[in-house]
Amino acid sequence: MKRYIFIAISALVLICFIIFAFTVPIFSSGIEKEELQAPEEPDAVDFKSASPINAARCMTVIDAKTGNILFSHNANERRGMASTTKIMTALVAIENGDIEVEFVIPKEAVGIEGSSVYLKEGERLTLKELLYCLLLESGNDAATAIAISIGGSEAEFVKMMNEKAKELGLTDTSFANPHGLSDETHYTTAHDLAIITANAMQYPLFCEIAATKRYSVRYDGTENGRRLVNHNKLLFGYSYATGVKTGYTKRDGKCLVSAAEKDGMTLTAVTLQDAFPTATHKTLLEHAFSTHESIKLADIGELKPSLPIKNGFLQFTSLTNADTAEILLPKGCKISCELVLPQTLVPPLEKGEAVGYAVFRANGSIVYIISLETTQEIKEKRKTLAEKLFGE
Repeated sequence: MKRYIFIAISALVLICFIIFAFTVPIFSSGIEKEELQAPEEPDAVDFKSASPINAARCMTVIDAKTGNILFSHNANERRGMASTTKIMTALVAIENGDIEVEFVIPKEAVGIEGSSVYLKEGERLTLKELLYCLLLESGNDAATAIAISIGGSEAEFVKMMNEKAKELGLTDTSFANPHGLSDETHYTTAHDLAIITANAMQYPLFCEIAATKRYSVRYDGTENGRRLVNHNKLLFGYSYATGVKTGYTKRDGKCLVSAAEKDGMTLTAVTLQDAFPTATHKTLLEHAFSTHESIKLADIGELKPSLPIKNGFLQFTSLTNADTAEILLPKGCKISCELVLPQTLVPPLEKGEAVGYAVFRANGSIVYIISLETTQEIKEKRKTLAEKLFGE
């Protein structure tokens, strides 16, 4: 009898050990996560839409939200940009200055060649007032005053302009001055200038000034003594126009950068060396609006793929997109979506960690990539003793 009891107890202990070994998890490390090959970032896709005939030597129209090219001509040819330079001048000033601070106009900013608001040495104007002088009346003296006030000197401010161009990834842009007077080392491209403008338009103050038709600032202490009128004729003759800046020198010809909004679309257009810039831009913008549409590819949280968790149990978790995917495309494009995902998820993973991608194509070209993130924390994987001893 005792023998049977001993055998029964031994068997029970053995069974308990087996259950313990195969079920009690033990922290484990060293499991390699699957290397997911991220898709290449989409370039600014040019669908080569037929653009209307225009007289511009260089031209581009882009979706201001994404940088995608709607159509273009010689868009990467380096050209002088004349006073459209002042878009970058304003962008650097807004990012680095206090618009309400008064500056004393230095003598170096008085009597600058070309367009002028006739600044007087020693008069006081705020940065905001100078920006209106810069963008409406295209004052070269205002550009110089801003440069000295923000950068300490014109040369130092020009360095800031070139640093900003590098920050934006522009390889065909070089600034020699803050106003745009012609210089061998002062150039850009239609495409680069469109990117500069799209970035400047992210600042409400810039948009407000660039869209203003008329404004008054002080003249040598007299309130509203300087009456400014925007040189951009497009603002007076095209209802969807929201800016931006004209330019002209004998060497560079007429240049124009414009922005317009219609039906949820925001466009930036650039022409360099164009005999009839206002008419050209109206035609370009209208053509773009009539041939393109804003398409929402995915709302926030709309994409919800599910993936298994590599933890020894049959468990799954969902991913999702944290941002809305919206893009401007030619009407009638065939759109497809491909999910680029690992086969399994290997813990630990934080909530909101990007582990996959949704790749959108239009007519076969990649136009948008959005990250797919974990919707919950996934704790570190554990292994049972048996898995540790005998492997998975």
